Amino acid sequence: MLPVLAFTAACLVYNAPQSPASVRLAGTARKVLEPYFWQDWQLFGPTPGTSNNLVYLQARIQYQGKVVETAPVEVEDAIDKAPRDFRINPTKLPGIMLAFDQTSSHYANAATRIKKLPAVQRKTAQAELDKRYKADFGEMQRFFSARAHSLYPGARILAVQATFKTRPMIPFSERYEHPRPVEKVKGLLRTSWMAYVPGVAQ
Repeated sequence: MLPVLAFTAACLVYNAPQSPASVRLAGTARKVLEPYFWQDWQLFGPTPGTSNNLVYLQARIQYQGKVVETAPVEVEDAIDKAPRDFRINPTKLPGIMLAFDQTSSHYANAATRIKKLPAVQRKTAQAELDKRYKADFGEMQRFFSARAHSLYPGARILAVQATFKTRPMIPFSERYEHPRPVEKVKGLLRTSWMAYVPGVAQ
């Protein structure tokens, strides 16, 4: 009964409206529910998404004795469209990107809350947050290393960096207006430079 009660309590806290109590307990609830039990309820509800996620990848490459940084390349759109290439057995890569998008959003929200804490508490809180998401960013490091390898075959890649952004969709009622409404891109999270993982693409 104890595991059932703990799981039920975590669900209640995780889905409760924000309050001083739920904010204090949110970290513990996430440890119980994530990454295996949380759900994006848009999967079950009739309300469609209102924004598109974008992920820009950069790489540091050693070129002619110098270290250069590549221009940002948006990689998520191509991955999202990849299942159409072989519909009988579509790739599951879009699911990986969905998980990364959720992780970046949760991390960014938590980091924003930390910035509002008293100065003496921020360093410890940030260290705890980084420790909690260490495995997630390790997976990103491996995935984006493989993606960089496919973008720059044969290059000596030293490090990779991902920038997560979101762009709101234009409502259907406004799509044919003149001038066309501006889709403002909002930055969510930029990772630190992560060392390239050789051989991960094989």
